[in-house]
Amino acid sequence: MNSVSSLSLIFVLFILPLSVFGQKDYQSGYIITNKNDTITGRLKDRKPPPFGKLYKKVRFKNKNIFARKYSPYKIRGYKQGDNQFESLWVEESNFFFREKYTSIPNAGDKVFLKVIVKGYLTYYHWEYEDGESDYVWSKDLFKRQDENSLIKVTQGVFGLKKKNLAEYFRDCPELVYKIENKEFKDPIEIASFYNEWKADNP
Repeated sequence: MNSVSSLSLIFVLFILPLSVFGQKDYQSGYIITNKNDTITGRLKDRKPPPFGKLYKKVRFKNKNIFARKYSPYKIRGYKQGDNQFESLWVEESNFFFREKYTSIPNAGDKVFLKVIVKGYLTYYHWEYEDGESDYVWSKDLFKRQDENSLIKVTQGVFGLKKKNLAEYFRDCPELVYKIENKEFKDPIEIASFYNEWKADNP
């Protein structure tokens, strides 16, 4: 067997299976670079259960066999399958047991936030790993496009933070009424209603 044949056999028996195995859990999508270029490929941002974990850097494959890794500092966002993520500066603080979130360039850390509803008001999921299991939880956050602050929408199993939301949406009394009277119980309903209202009341 000559050297060319030997190398071909090594590729088939070793390299090719590794590349096929490496495709597991990758989904079609794209990344958006900091220069606002969109590059299509296949992505993976977490290891599924059991022993699941969220990756701090998204794995991206385009034409190469091996993946490149991108942190929130390196790209503006990405889409994986049906899920869209944006890279945002987020600083989290606590004051008298009240959580405060702000998004100001170079303050805090840049993180990937999952976009649930996009609009003047964007509804995000800030995903994180449970410390005692491989389950992924998320914080529900609202952010207006012209404001630096984010507001936490829910309080775990207790549902909406109605008092905070009523104050946040005081410019839209109709929405406040629906929240306080439990007509709206889901953040998606709230975000969609407010964006429609805002379009008619710029």
